[in-house]
Amino acid sequence: RDFCLSRGLGDVYKRQGKRIRPVIVLLMSRAISFHNNYQDLLINHKDADPYTNATSMIHPKQTQIAEIIEMIHTATLIHDDVIDEAHTRRGTTSINIAFSNKMAILGGDFLIARAAISLAELGNHAVTDLMSRIISDLVEGEFMQMTSTFKDTTEFDYYMEKTYKKTASLIANGCRSVAIIGNGTQDIVDCSTRYGKHLGLAFQLIDDMLDFVSSEEEMGKSGLTDLKSGIITAPVLYALEEFPEMRPLIRRKFSVPGDLEQAISMVNSSHGCEKTKQKAKEHCAMAIDAISNFTDSKFKQGLFDLTQIVLERKK
Repeated sequence: RDFCLSRGLGDVYKRQGKRIRPVIVLLMSRAISFHNNYQDLLINHKDADPYTNATSMIHPKQTQIAEIIEMIHTATLIHDDVIDEAHTRRGTTSINIAFSNKMAILGGDFLIARAAISLAELGNHAVTDLMSRIISDLVEGEFMQMTSTFKDTTEFDYYMEKTYKKTASLIANGCRSVAIIGNGTQDIVDCSTRYGKHLGLAFQLIDDMLDFVSSEEEMGKSGLTDLKSGIITAPVLYALEEFPEMRPLIRRKFSVPGDLEQAISMVNSSHGCEKTKQKAKEHCAMAIDAISNFTDSKFKQGLFDLTQIVLERKK
């Protein structure tokens, strides 16, 4: 039993994923630490050069939050592959195919349970509340996707709310959690949250765009999974503005032979992907603006650089 579980989950963590979520929260932790230390030197040690003497430390609990976030994220990927009936993940066979749907579900559940245990060890009620909200948002976002009406599906605000719950909430609340652990002021905590929210939204917008412009080999997973399932994303919503004749195809969830190919052709002929990337750029700009008042440091610059990495990624 333990062997199968270890082998299945071990395969997941050996795969070359982006690991961008723990990178974000750990960079945020160091940026906040440097900012706090700099401000302390500036106010209480006027004889010391704050830029030379300011330090940046990561609290062990912040590292633990990064681990919890990655466990929750990995669990959702495993569960998503079951729901989507996916065959590949990160360029290799997905757990549900390599083992079974039951094993995949139990593996995802196990990771969430381990994340909950680690969360309890933090002993911080505010952070526990935030981490619990992440899981609640993930489930709510999935229900929004599964139970949406035609009207819901074709409204951009609905899509963005669902995107926040399924993707951005994890990053936003992760950044907020490490800011709280790092003794950030209320303003720093709120700025960290906004950064995570907007970077998370940009990340998913680019992900939805790449579904149309990148190959399965580049993405490391099955392509156009959302569209094949009748799920409407930003490129399709923007294409719908130019091709209103796509509405009946969306209403019947591309169930008639030829619907899917026709929809793909319309998206590729429209400015849907271009507009989606522009929307992602706007959210990256808002992410940068959110932490603009942080003290300048290589860690703050790293957070700025991440916005460009998100925009330029190919997988």
